[in-house]
Amino acid sequence: MLRSFIALELSDDVRKNLEELIMDLKKGVQFTPAAPSWARAEGVHLTLKFLGNIEETMVEKIADVLRRTAEGTKPFLLKVRNLGVFPNARQPRVLWASVKDGDEESCALQAKIEEGLLPLGFERENRPFHPHLTLARIKSLRGTAAMMKVVEIHKSRFVGECMIDRVILFRSELHPDGARYTKLIEAPFGGTAS
Repeated sequence: MLRSFIALELSDDVRKNLEELIMDLKKGVQFTPAAPSWARAEGVHLTLKFLGNIEETMVEKIADVLRRTAEGTKPFLLKVRNLGVFPNARQPRVLWASVKDGDEESCALQAKIEEGLLPLGFERENRPFHPHLTLARIKSLRGTAAMMKVVEIHKSRFVGECMIDRVILFRSELHPDGARYTKLIEAPFGGTAS
């Protein structure tokens, strides 16, 4: 079984800026009782759909869906700026950076992928899709008010922009030092999968 997800990959520049942002947030939050679990910038993707554990035989079927979807998709510019939390500032569980320009294209792509995966037995997400990049997960509400003051300082920060020209099926392997990601399929926009 392969633990997998479908995502858009960020440029090295955006990842570098994300790393700086996460470091700045960590510096501020370290003086609060909050203890978020921080993402590693090199592992941050714009996840379109988490598939969970799939059989290896499903990879080629998923690849076909991604190829068909990618063929009709044009490359688009993605801009990352502003911070937010799910579900709300009083009970934050996920700290994220927002996708601004490129959000409509990301949503349209995600909807097409959802539709294409239905015949393969993957259920549609029951929550609306909000394109975002997860920076941290918050397991305990201890110190969150103080943490949110740090988030507020960086709330309007511009992280960067990059051109998105493909969709990728990743394998995720959980290790003690964090998840490791391997590309299983790359489907370039307007072309065939590599």
